[in-house]
Amino acid sequence: MRFFFILIFISFTLVGCSKPSAEEMFNQGADAQKAEQYDAAIATYQELIKAYPDSARTPEAAYAIGTIYQNHRHSYHQAIQTYRFLVDKYPNHATASNASFLIGFIYNNELKNIDSARIAYEDFLKRYPTNQLVQSVQFELSNLGKDPSEILKAQTQMAQEEMKPAKRVKKK
Repeated sequence: MRFFFILIFISFTLVGCSKPSAEEMFNQGADAQKAEQYDAAIATYQELIKAYPDSARTPEAAYAIGTIYQNHRHSYHQAIQTYRFLVDKYPNHATASNASFLIGFIYNNELKNIDSARIAYEDFLKRYPTNQLVQSVQFELSNLGKDPSEILKAQTQMAQEEMKPAKRVKKK
């Protein structure tokens, strides 16, 4: 009987000490992120990446970390580093093309580093030539270094030109 209780105690101890699954960790990170507890979210996501490098949730955790660094911490270099990790380690994951685009976007729009933005956008085009973001990347490349108001003015003028009725040629 005593052996039975010891066995039950050991079973509960082992179950209680087991690490959470990748899914559980991802959900914990997502909950912390929703609660705007960004440090806790990053720590949980990083733990997931380390513990479960082959999990389907790992690239999603990396993307979430990049998003937090970009949008909530404004730590653009850390965001780029995280997005690069995702693109390099999980290039075929659904979030990888977005991460690749965001590297160029951050370089161009946040860090004003035109050369690095060009390199990142060109890398995107090599990696994801049929992706739905190709047109956006091409637009970004053609407008690198331009002031947003200058781009808006040019776009407005183009739209106005397209709206004008075509001139008719008079027949004699």
